[in-house]
Amino acid sequence: MRKLLFFALLFFFGKLSATGDSLNYLTAKDTIFLSIGAFEEKYFEHIIEAKQTLYSLARFYGLSVEELYYFNPGLKEQAPRIGMPIRVPIPNAAIKRYMESDFRPSANAPVFYVVKRGDTMFRIAKVYFRMPLELLMARNNMADHTLKEGQQLHVGWISTQGVPDSLRQHAGGPLARRNAALRKIYMFESAGKQQYDGQGVAVWKNNSKEDSDLYALHRYAPINSIIEVLNPMTNRTVYVKVIGKIPDTAYRDEVAVILSPLAAKLLGAIDPRFFVKVKYHR
Repeated sequence: MRKLLFFALLFFFGKLSATGDSLNYLTAKDTIFLSIGAFEEKYFEHIIEAKQTLYSLARFYGLSVEELYYFNPGLKEQAPRIGMPIRVPIPNAAIKRYMESDFRPSANAPVFYVVKRGDTMFRIAKVYFRMPLELLMARNNMADHTLKEGQQLHVGWISTQGVPDSLRQHAGGPLARRNAALRKIYMFESAGKQQYDGQGVAVWKNNSKEDSDLYALHRYAPINSIIEVLNPMTNRTVYVKVIGKIPDTAYRDEVAVILSPLAAKLLGAIDPRFFVKVKYHR
């Protein structure tokens, strides 16, 4: 009874999020209410149920646990508990905006967008969800473009089977976009400069809770330049900003780069020392 009252109150205030049940993370009885974040990523809050884990939750929505930590500051310092809201980003590609011939209501959960101050129907339809304005209005029985803050607009559906990671353009959201931006700077800086290739050990503090930025220490790359670091074991590449030189007195020559915890995690590192290949220009 207390649980039913809890969700009744959430629905009254327009904040009900998907919960699934102890066996499923999303059911057709759930409703996803999307909001827009600082980086214009779409997200909703999944309410943890009994027997649900962060690992399985991340996997269901095509994410890694580290990406859940990124979108939920402070989550790393506490164990998930029943009733805890977990922010989950949802890519546009996972939202079904049209009812195709094989559409089955029992295999999909409805998706709503919660209107925020400054939104317009055109922006919601064309920019946020890339769908015809007329379809959005018809689906919500709207006679005009008038919106109210907090209004819930039905935009489509999402599969109860979850979100394949292949539907995510940049796994990691803003973090991946940051990496992509650094790659562009790296390519721009390479013009007219000689490329140097190296390999060796990457070092990072795997017990650190710091998640600040993508940076590194390197022996030869100019300070403030961008270098490319590849982890051959995971085939992941990260672009990092050099903020200083590796201290010769503290590390042997085998150490090619010292990485920030965030950069190492993006490379899929587990051990505090792992093999990498490095490219830089000067």
